[in-house]
Amino acid sequence: MVILRGLWRLTHFDEAGFALLPKGASAFWWSFAAALLCLPVWGLAEYEQASALENDAGLHFALAQSIAYVIAWLAYPLLALKVSDLFAVWPNYYRYMIAYNWFRVVLQLIWLPLLLLDLLPNGLSPGLLALFTLLMQAVEFCYDWFLARRGLKVEATTAGALAVIDFLLALVIDQMAILA
Repeated sequence: MVILRGLWRLTHFDEAGFALLPKGASAFWWSFAAALLCLPVWGLAEYEQASALENDAGLHFALAQSIAYVIAWLAYPLLALKVSDLFAVWPNYYRYMIAYNWFRVVLQLIWLPLLLLDLLPNGLSPGLLALFTLLMQAVEFCYDWFLARRGLKVEATTAGALAVIDFLLALVIDQMAILA
C-alpha cells in the first residue's frame, strides 16, 4: 500500500513519493517484481504482433521478444549504475532504481488503453495510432526525466540524457529482437 501512495505522489511529480517507497538493497531487488506486474500488458502488445504472423514465425517472434523483455529489465539498471558511479551519485542509485522499476507498472497502465483501442475490430487509424504513441512516449519521457532528476539528484541535462538513453536502449533491444 505504501508503494501505491509513493507511486501516486510520483505521478503528480511530487518528490515526496520517493520517501514512501521501500529503501535499500533488498527493496531494490524486490522492485524487479514490477516486471511480473508489467507482463500482462506487455504480453497483450506482443500477442497482437505475434498473432499476425504464421505459426513458426509467431513462436519465434514471441521467444525473441521474451528474451528481449528480460534483457530490457536488466540492461538499463546496469547502465544507470555505471552513470551513477560516473557522476558520483551512486548513493542515490537504489532510490532511483526502486522508483524507476515500480513506475514501469504505472507506465504500462498508461499504455493499456491505447493497446485496447488498437485491438478493436477496426482498430485505430495508422495516423491516430502514431499520434497517440508519440504522445505516450512524450509522457513517458517526462516521467523518466523527473525520476532521474529527483531520484538520482542529477542536473536537468543529465536527467534528460538518461531519459533519452533509456528510450534508445529500449529501441535497440526491441529492434535486435525483431531481427533475431
